[in-house]
Amino acid sequence: MAEYKGKDQDDIFDKLKEAVKDESIKRHKWNERAMDSLRVIQHNTLEDRSITDKPQWDAAIQFMEETLQSRLKDTESVIRDMVGPDWKERWMNWKNRSPEQHIRNETKIELERLLKLHDEHTAYLANDEVTTVRKNLEARSVEVDPILIKDTWHQLYRRHFLQKALSHCNLCKRGFYYYQRHFVDSELECNDVVLFWRIQRMLGITANTLRQQLTNTEVRRLEKNVKEVLEDIGEDSEKKTQLITGRRVQLAEDLSKNLFIVFSFERVLDNGCSQLVAFTS
Repeated sequence: MAEYKGKDQDDIFDKLKEAVKDESIKRHKWNERAMDSLRVIQHNTLEDRSITDKPQWDAAIQFMEETLQSRLKDTESVIRDMVGPDWKERWMNWKNRSPEQHIRNETKIELERLLKLHDEHTAYLANDEVTTVRKNLEARSVEVDPILIKDTWHQLYRRHFLQKALSHCNLCKRGFYYYQRHFVDSELECNDVVLFWRIQRMLGITANTLRQQLTNTEVRRLEKNVKEVLEDIGEDSEKKTQLITGRRVQLAEDLSKNLFIVFSFERVLDNGCSQLVAFTS
């Protein structure tokens, strides 16, 4: 069944509308002055570092928490793909790890021990640590490449970092009034919340500014482009023939030609009759 497009919709003009839309988008360019103005607004917004009320603090905490949870979920999925199904999934669904997943899993276990011993470890493994991990794995008859160790460490450290950040986020939920009293030398260290608040505020103000600009300026400029494109197409007979096609158009053209022939024939008859009357009289 054909899609219903409404009583005012005519598919004869579909190609024309598509061509007008594409050409108008090509011609439309964002106002450079508006871009500079937006850049200044964003810069000034990011300069503000003082959260003045608790609802803003709570909104920043929520934004931070949702962002961290989303990244943690993605990281957990990557690790799960790397090491393969756990014992429960293997038992219930009769799945096995591939040889590479087995090596990854053994490497993961060894690296998790390292993270447990050094909770404040940096994001990168030192060469001697990579060597130690490799030798420990070789002692368990697991041959592993140093690059694989570093790749696995990257995901494990990412998960470790995100989990710590989420834990710290929970601590900061109740810390607004303490932060406000000790803004200069706060022991709570909720600067990351302030950072997310600045980003969230900048995004909100940017969206607002763009919405106003679209409503007040860009829509009118786009309308002007559409009119110019339609005028250009209207002056190009070949393009009109390409864009406005269909059975109804062909019938209209044939009818126009037939009417022209009929009118021409009638004119000839009228002239003939007039000459005959003049001759007989």
